[in-house]
Amino acid sequence: MALTVNFVEAHITKWETTLTSPFRPYRGRWPSRLFHHAPIENAVKILLDGNLRSRSDPANQRAKDVAAPGIIEARNHAHGLARLYFRPRTPTQYHIEGIRKKGECQYGDDTHAPVFVMMVFNARNILVLPNVRFCDRNMQLGNAEPGDSEDYFSNIPFEKVFHEGNIGGDRTIIDHRCAEVLAPSPLLLANHLPWVYCRTAAERDTLLYLLGNRQAEWSPRILISDDLLLFERRHVFVDSVFLSSNGIDFQLSPRADFQNVSVSVFAWDDKGTQVKSFYHPDMPARPPAPSTNPRWRVEANLPAGTYLVQIDLEGHLAFKSYLTLGERLV
Repeated sequence: MALTVNFVEAHITKWETTLTSPFRPYRGRWPSRLFHHAPIENAVKILLDGNLRSRSDPANQRAKDVAAPGIIEARNHAHGLARLYFRPRTPTQYHIEGIRKKGECQYGDDTHAPVFVMMVFNARNILVLPNVRFCDRNMQLGNAEPGDSEDYFSNIPFEKVFHEGNIGGDRTIIDHRCAEVLAPSPLLLANHLPWVYCRTAAERDTLLYLLGNRQAEWSPRILISDDLLLFERRHVFVDSVFLSSNGIDFQLSPRADFQNVSVSVFAWDDKGTQVKSFYHPDMPARPPAPSTNPRWRVEANLPAGTYLVQIDLEGHLAFKSYLTLGERLV
């Protein structure tokens, strides 16, 4: 049975009030939203398709499967449903967000999302849809039992779902942080997906580039903001990229442990001719002291014009977009 509009409104109002405080104020914005994360390759497929689809939906076009094989194969109870979370930065996200070195992923080198995109859905609309179910923990857990009633929903321990900080030995908090909303597949994005968040301007430009001739349609809804505190940011990613007549300038956000990373930079002119190829196997994310400039420069003699620039980190696409040097000709 579907939740009523009044029931959902009361739930959102209660938890917005409970979570709104000077301490972690971003949590007060979570209850009116639902979250689905994806590697950028999959986010492109979802946006172009116009639907969020289940794992087993034959029309699912995901380009990259980041699920842990042993876990995802152990239980298929939710494979026919479109899955969303009540909150960002779940334990699942902790394990997959960001560019990893070989051997760093707990469940294998393919089980991470190098460029990580967060889709933020309207909870008021989705929670009242017919045949939507909920689970108070991750559906891959053996003891996970979903429900669809107001009684079931009322018993979800949202104080644990929305919990932040030290768990104080209560391991159930980790399970409940992965509480899910389970919608029939396909879930239409229209009227349900008002926002798509990227970590940086460089990653937003990459997403728009990959959307091709649909980028104008999605551009107003693709945001860069920390107002919801959506991302872990523990691994290296590209902050910004600029062109100058002397080369390609780029700034990286370093790993939390400040380890060096492998960096490749490529550029092609408007005729498709490669004008730069650079590789460094073990490069600091930021220029070392005494430099105070946070950006690196790959030297290149670039006349005014438009260039397609690509940056790979640890062998993974981290940035790709057209950049213009000098005034754009109309």
